Amino acid sequence: MATKKTTAAPKWEVKDRIYVLKGGATPVNYILRSRHHLNKPLQYFDGTMNRSLRYATNQTSVFEDEQYGDVTLPAIIFRDGKLIVNKENVLLQQFLSLYHPDRDKMYLEFDADKSAQTEIDNVEAELEAMNAAKEMQIEDLEAIARVVLRSRVSDMASNEIRRDMLLYARKNPTEFLSLTNDENIKLRNVAVRANEMGLIFIKDDNRTVCWNDAKKTKIITVPYGENVFSALAVYFKTDEGLDVLQSLTNKL
Repeated sequence: MATKKTTAAPKWEVKDRIYVLKGGATPVNYILRSRHHLNKPLQYFDGTMNRSLRYATNQTSVFEDEQYGDVTLPAIIFRDGKLIVNKENVLLQQFLSLYHPDRDKMYLEFDADKSAQTEIDNVEAELEAMNAAKEMQIEDLEAIARVVLRSRVSDMASNEIRRDMLLYARKNPTEFLSLTNDENIKLRNVAVRANEMGLIFIKDDNRTVCWNDAKKTKIITVPYGENVFSALAVYFKTDEGLDVLQSLTNKL
């Protein structure tokens, strides 16, 4: 008589476990699929083959090829987006934590320590971003503000800019910290301020940038389709552009 394949018992920490639906979903009831069907496959690849899964309370394995006789098939129900599985129900825990293909797609295992660490990381990022916004020179802060606040910046006082940037840094710490290290943003701000102060002007073609002097000397012609201020930021990093940048910086 042929013997059925038996899966080696995995290393397992005995404890109560909590499973939650992803995305903060909290339907009154959500029934998770718990057995393999031809039209709705529920399988686990063990390294050599796909094996059909079936959760049954009167069996010692979640693999159909290791189950015997009649099976008792209960529904796996998340209530209000959560499912608590006691430590005594090892089979269901392993079914959900080790083998179910919807893990980390439809639901995940709640890890209190990992969740706390994520919150700590988020708070630390907020503090770092807000401290950077607090200590940053207003000219550099203005450069970032022009990216995230757009046209409003020209009409804002320094304290208004710092206030709004502190709020932005708290809500978007990762993006704010990334912007603080973007040299092009600062150079772009020099170009914008120079244009606002009349040190340079942009012709009606929105491509030709000139000195706003008696000779109207051309600085650059921006390629078609490029933002004129972004193009100036790139130009400022060239040998010729460095002289223009220095001249503008001295006058701002």
